[in-house]
Amino acid sequence: MTPEYLDHVDRALAAERAGDATAAFEWHESVPMFRKGRHRSLMERLTRLGDDPPAWVWARWTVYQALRCEDGATGGLVRTWLARALEEIHDGLLAESYRHRGDPIRVIARVQGESWAFHQLAAHEGGALSAFIDEFATGRLAERSALARSWAGTRLSGYELGESKPGARLAVREATGGDWLEVLDLGARSCARGGWVLGRLVPSGVGDLLMFDMPPLGVPAKVAREIAAGEDRSWWRVVAGAVGRGDLGAQTLLREDYELTTDVLELELLRFGTPAPDLGRVMQQLRSGRDEVGRAAYRVLERARRGDLAATDHAYIGAAAMNVRAFDDVRRRMMRTDEPDHWAEWADRMPDPARGRVLALGRMGRSAA
Repeated sequence: MTPEYLDHVDRALAAERAGDATAAFEWHESVPMFRKGRHRSLMERLTRLGDDPPAWVWARWTVYQALRCEDGATGGLVRTWLARALEEIHDGLLAESYRHRGDPIRVIARVQGESWAFHQLAAHEGGALSAFIDEFATGRLAERSALARSWAGTRLSGYELGESKPGARLAVREATGGDWLEVLDLGARSCARGGWVLGRLVPSGVGDLLMFDMPPLGVPAKVAREIAAGEDRSWWRVVAGAVGRGDLGAQTLLREDYELTTDVLELELLRFGTPAPDLGRVMQQLRSGRDEVGRAAYRVLERARRGDLAATDHAYIGAAAMNVRAFDDVRRRMMRTDEPDHWAEWADRMPDPARGRVLALGRMGRSAA
């Protein structure tokens, strides 16, 4: 890393914290070793949303930045809660690394980047989200920080997920029972384990609808109910106990991707968009560095274009439309062919920005006809 590239990194970070996704992406792209990876992909998707993405996307981006912060008081909080997550939840990963003479630094980095439990702990119980806004947010990020600030410290609970409904609504109720409520449907059903999840319901900025602050974690009903019934908010101890008993796999807590615009995780989109006999081969190709998620997203949009998917598949269609390369490839194909409009019903079941992308495909199909 040359002094010039280090300066570019600093400029990219400053642009992120000022809420200028376009400038941040341009500076990030100027560093050759950063032209692949999750952060680059997230920045590219943000730039494609234009200057005014939904408020909840801004809030998720703010949370993401807080979790990546390494400096100031916020960085200290992140490190403190990372150590706690390693000790109380992911101690088995470190023990396994030591047994096999692995590199514990890689384990630490993986937990910081991929652990759903650490992300929840650091941002909320650890206070990193509020601290980051106060310490580092400037420009448009600071101006639009009210929604993210309202998320800080909200209660994490276990939930049962019901049906998705038109109008981008998802039926949800606490795992201990009670009334069903409707929340913003970003595809959380794709995360569920038998219909049960852990998560935080926070304001979405879309009317009075709530939403999950990040894609929720699928868990057995027993774990969801135990956390929903808890009153001391020490949900991570329940999670650690479930991992220790084998009720919840330690690997379940680790996610290779981080979603800002959907609750459909990339690996779930890959599984949905890949024929079952090909999945093993495709996963191997993904591990070797090939963009199999983009290819799977393209296949999903192609099936949607032909009308081969059901209305209840809307979340996967929306997630596929948010994939930059898949959307561009399908759009080029539609510009060359006459296609009937299969998109409107799916679009009615998803919020912006996915709704706008899907409706755009519908408009392209009609203009080509």
